[in-house]
Amino acid sequence: MDTNRKNKIKIKGELKARKLESIRSKLLPYTDSDLSLDLSEITEFDTSSLQFLLSIQKELESKGNKLAVVSSSESVERIVKFYNKDFLLNHIPETTSKE
Repeated sequence: MDTNRKNKIKIKGELKARKLESIRSKLLPYTDSDLSLDLSEITEFDTSSLQFLLSIQKELESKGNKLAVVSSSESVERIVKFYNKDFLLNHIPETTSKE
């Protein structure tokens, strides 16, 4: 898991049940504001992974914040679309500040 910018986190490899609690504990400190996840390098994603994303989204919303999946792998998209949770794949483009 890489933190590239403030509250933009890239998760790599498997996002499966045995790793979810560890990942959750690493994400929780970032739930006090909007959170962007880059899931483009996820190699394995299943229903427990989807439930995990939904629970993170619920946690953020309870604090008035939003979850944005800015990029996702084919395995993520396949499961998310199968369960009709496409709203998770909002793929908000990154903005660059003009200074």
